[in-house]
Amino acid sequence: MPHRTRVTAVPADASDASLDLVATLAELSSKRERAALLEAGCAAFGRLLALDAVAAVKLTETGLACEGRWARSGARPTRVGDARMAAAVELCDGHGSGVTQGAFGRLQLVAVPIVSEGAVSHVIAATAHPGRELSEADQACAAALAAHLASCLEMVAAVSAAREYMLLEQAMAPGQTARGDRALEQMQLVRSLAGAFIGVRSLPEVGRIVVGQLHTLIDYHSCRFYVVSQDGDLLLPAALMGVGEVYAGEDVEDLVVAVGEGITGRVFETRKPLRIDDASAVPFSVEIPGTEPIDESMLVAPMVSEHGSVGVIVLSKEGLARFDDDDLRLLEVIAAHAAIACENVRLIAEQQEAADISEALLELGAALSLQENVEGIASMLAIAIDRLVECAGISIWERDGDLLAPATTVGYTPREAHRLMRARLRVTDQPLAAALSGRGIASLDLDQTPALTGCLDAAPAGTTYAVIAIGERSRNRGAVIVQRGPRRGPISPRDQRMLLGIADQALLAITNRALYDELDTSFLATMQALGNALDAKDAYTNDHAQALVGLCTAVADRLGVSGSELRDISVAAALHDIGKIGIPAEILNKPGPLTAPEWAVMKTHPQLGAQILEPVRALAGAAELVISCHEHWDGSGYPSGLAGPEIPLGARVILACDAYDAITTDRVYRRARPSQEAMQELRRCSGRDFDPQVVDVLAAVIAATG
Repeated sequence: MPHRTRVTAVPADASDASLDLVATLAELSSKRERAALLEAGCAAFGRLLALDAVAAVKLTETGLACEGRWARSGARPTRVGDARMAAAVELCDGHGSGVTQGAFGRLQLVAVPIVSEGAVSHVIAATAHPGRELSEADQACAAALAAHLASCLEMVAAVSAAREYMLLEQAMAPGQTARGDRALEQMQLVRSLAGAFIGVRSLPEVGRIVVGQLHTLIDYHSCRFYVVSQDGDLLLPAALMGVGEVYAGEDVEDLVVAVGEGITGRVFETRKPLRIDDASAVPFSVEIPGTEPIDESMLVAPMVSEHGSVGVIVLSKEGLARFDDDDLRLLEVIAAHAAIACENVRLIAEQQEAADISEALLELGAALSLQENVEGIASMLAIAIDRLVECAGISIWERDGDLLAPATTVGYTPREAHRLMRARLRVTDQPLAAALSGRGIASLDLDQTPALTGCLDAAPAGTTYAVIAIGERSRNRGAVIVQRGPRRGPISPRDQRMLLGIADQALLAITNRALYDELDTSFLATMQALGNALDAKDAYTNDHAQALVGLCTAVADRLGVSGSELRDISVAAALHDIGKIGIPAEILNKPGPLTAPEWAVMKTHPQLGAQILEPVRALAGAAELVISCHEHWDGSGYPSGLAGPEIPLGARVILACDAYDAITTDRVYRRARPSQEAMQELRRCSGRDFDPQVVDVLAAVIAATG
């Protein structure tokens, strides 16, 4: 038996995918014959899901039959043979109505059940290359295709049956064909209704189509299209139409009913359609506020998808027994199509939502990667949550041993924020300990969070805290705590997915920051080791390098340099002469002037220094400065003869500071000169050897430090 594989999500372009899906569904709706419909269905699955070969497998009492095939150019249609068709059916068995994927030999096998009238009538069996895994967007697309293909198959079967019934009736009673003609006309109208659903993007839009089209199929006085609320407790009118004085001007608010309440709520709950000849005689009926009792007939049909009831269609007409069983059967067919349309709207909305969440998390991940400390990460997280999630207040907490300490807050008054920043939460105390033990969202009320509640100026009854762990158990690095007021209600599924994704991004960013800090520590150790090696070679050069770091850092800071660029300058200042390790000691420590050949050897030390730093990737910025810190402003320096702005700013800073420190320090061939003389020399060479702006800033730093 093929084994099931875990499906992983990837970002998708929801707009393009949705347009392709809508066009494909419209194409399927245009097919009038069963064979052509199944062939088109196979092609649709193959194209939209990037499959190699597809077969439509019919489940019969005597076995399996292939009723349609498709193959990508270059692939064999028979690649989905009897063994793979049987394996696909086995994959679907016991796996509900969802899309299933598993390995079969060297290929991936994809199985999609086609559910018609509550049972699997067909299975789409397909093969894909070994590395192909269906994303959540692919699964949603496959589910929409499967639901629509099932609807089209039912419609083709219904039209065919109506045509056969009409022909039979004409043969048996040539003079009594009115009923058969009506049935055929209704089936054709229903088929056009199915086409009208293609491309709709909202439930009210589905409702308006149903309400309008139904009036051409069934003579009614009132039509109400109900959909279930997000929390599953209420039925809300998404569209309605009233004809005549009694039903015109119905108030939408008066028509809202609870699930299980009255005729509408009962049909939704039981999923059983009703034809009612006298509404007032139904024991569980309820009166609409502000209406007078009337004689009324009703047709009520639930809209049921594979995920359960999604709504109800209610038709009313003044008078008793004004509808017949044919009307009810027709309404059931329309309700089934409307349920599929509502399900397609939901699937497309989920695709769009998944794409929006993925895009937001990708942007957040990119922003977090630029933060240089945990405080910056926390601030960016709070800003993102405030923008992406409905909430009253946000606090980001950092793990410190057995305590959580706040890193930042958003949405609180200054006094509340001050109290929160002083608070500490013990991670071993319940219910916080349970909330931090896994990947999920724990909802805590005011009584469960006294440390947080005590920080608020006011805490209305019903206020809750959603706690999202940043990392689980031993990997926990902190928590996101989102406060919600009583009017906001529970966190929506969309916000839950967003918060969990944000927590995952936070864990990645904090972990990477910690690794980077460890790497930074190792860089410092590397620098120390190189400095020790340089000290053994030339004591003057090491002392000179240590003094130079502080001076270069101060000058660069005044020039507006910060972050990693400032760190590169500090590292390069410490190691700018590291290449002198490769210079012979007799040249390096010569008490007098160097000869031309000796000077040629000495001038190789910037390149030697860059070669020493080259293997350490994180020192690449510093290596670029090391090799350029003997270039002159007028292009007369070495080793590359760079001039002006071509020379990196950090290298220009190091050159000027290096010259100042060299002049004011004892050398083996001369004694140190005063600071004032050193600055005079630098100003004399400004514009030739040195960047004039750097010389001015260096003078300001020297003056400020005395």
